[in-house]
Amino acid sequence: MEKRNGEGAKWLWAAWALTAGGCAMLAGQEDEYRMLPEGSGGNGTGGDASSTATGTGRDASGTTTGTGGEAGGTATGTGGDAGAGGEAGGGTGGSGGGAACTPGGTECVGQTCVEGKCVGECGPEEGRCSENRPQRCDERGAWEDAAPCPSAAPVCSRGACVTPPSCVGLAETCGPTGNESCCATGAAVEGGTFNRSNNPAYPATVSGFVLDRFEVTVGRFRKFVEAYPGSRPAAGAGRHPLIEGSGWDAGWDSNLPADAAALRDAVMCDATYLTWTDEAGRHEHLPMNCLSWYVAFAFCAWDGGRLPTEAEWNYAAAGGSEQRLYPWSKPADSTTIDGSYAVYACTGDVTGAGTCAFGNIQPVGSRSTKGDGKWGQADLAGNMWEWVLDWYASHPSECNNCANTTPASYRVIRGGGWFSGASVLLSSFRDGFGPSGRSSVVGARCARTP
Repeated sequence: MEKRNGEGAKWLWAAWALTAGGCAMLAGQEDEYRMLPEGSGGNGTGGDASSTATGTGRDASGTTTGTGGEAGGTATGTGGDAGAGGEAGGGTGGSGGGAACTPGGTECVGQTCVEGKCVGECGPEEGRCSENRPQRCDERGAWEDAAPCPSAAPVCSRGACVTPPSCVGLAETCGPTGNESCCATGAAVEGGTFNRSNNPAYPATVSGFVLDRFEVTVGRFRKFVEAYPGSRPAAGAGRHPLIEGSGWDAGWDSNLPADAAALRDAVMCDATYLTWTDEAGRHEHLPMNCLSWYVAFAFCAWDGGRLPTEAEWNYAAAGGSEQRLYPWSKPADSTTIDGSYAVYACTGDVTGAGTCAFGNIQPVGSRSTKGDGKWGQADLAGNMWEWVLDWYASHPSECNNCANTTPASYRVIRGGGWFSGASVLLSSFRDGFGPSGRSSVVGARCARTP
C-alpha cells in the first residue's frame, strides 16, 4: 500500500481495523509514506526481496560500508631501553623498562610482552569508555574499570560520566516507576553478527554501541527547543564513526525551522494526538512525536549522540544473534504479546482499551521491564515508530557497520506505534516515511558511541 500527499497537505485517517493480523496507519501525516506489502518485511521472517529501492546506488547495493575500527584502539611501542620506556616503535610507551618476558608467557600481568619486555597498554593520563563504563589506566599501564556511571550522569563519553544536554536539570521521571533519568542508557549493546529482519539472506555485523533506554521525551526535546537555533548541527555532526558520509550535511539546513518559534510550530502536526506543549506540564515524560527525520537527527547530534543505523536498531530489537521475534521474546521464537509487554493497538490506556484516543500514548518505559529488549531498552516495539539513519531500500546482501546513505524517497522507521497491530511490532518489520514528514505516531531514540 502506498499513500502520497503533496508537501504541506494533511492526511487524517478516519477509520481503521484492528485484527489479529494487525493494522498500520500514520495519523497527521504531512509527507509521503510507504509501507511494505504483506510478506515483504512485515512478517516473522521479514524478508525484503520484493521491496524496491528508489535511490541510485553508489554500488550494486547502494550501501556505504564502514572501514572498521582499530583492533583495540591501542598502539604499543616496540623499542625503548630499560630506563627510558619505549618510543622507538611509536607506541604508547608504558613501562619499557619492565620485566623480561616471553610471548605468551605469564610474566606480564595486565601488560603486553613486546620484544622481551613487559609494556603497558595505556598511559597514566589516559581514560576511555568500555560498555558505557569509564576505565582508567592503572600503575601497571593496564585498563581498569572505574565506578559505573550514576543516574545523574548516565552516559560515558571519552572516559567520563556525563549528563547529555537534554537532561541537564531535568527531573528523573522516566521508567515504570517514574524514578529513572530520561537519558538513561540500557546496557551497552555488544557487537556481533545477526540476520537483518530475521532473514539469513541478509547477514550483518555491527560493532558495539550504546542505545538510549527510552525514546526521546517531550521534556528532553524542550531543552533542545530552548537552545534553538544554537542547537542546530554543524556539518558532519552526529556521524557514525565507522560510516563515511553519515554526519549532518550542510545541504539539509533548509529542512530545519529557522528559529525556536518556527520549531514549536513545526512539531504541532496533529491537534488530537500531539504530545508537545508550549509550557511544561503533564506530558514531559511522554514520547515526543511529530518529529521530521531532520529534526530527530539534529536533536540526537546536539545531545551528544546520533541516530542509530537500521542494522544497529534491528540488532538491538532482535537480541543480536538470538534473533528474537519480539524484543522481549524468550525463547526467541515466542510470539507471546499483550498489553503488558507493549503499547500498541490502541490498548495503552486500559480505561479505553481498543479505542484510539490520546490516552493510548503512554509514558516512556511504562511496559518495562517486561517488554524490554535484551540490553534493557524499553519500547523498542510500540508507543512510537522510531527514525533510523538509513534511506529506505532493499537490504544489501552483506553489511559490516553499514547504512544506506544513498538518497531515495523515504527514510526507514522501525518498531511500530501505539496504534499498530501485533504483526507490525515484530523485530523484522520495517517501513519507510518521507524525511520531511511529521506524524503523531513517529518519534526517535538516540544511539551513542562510547
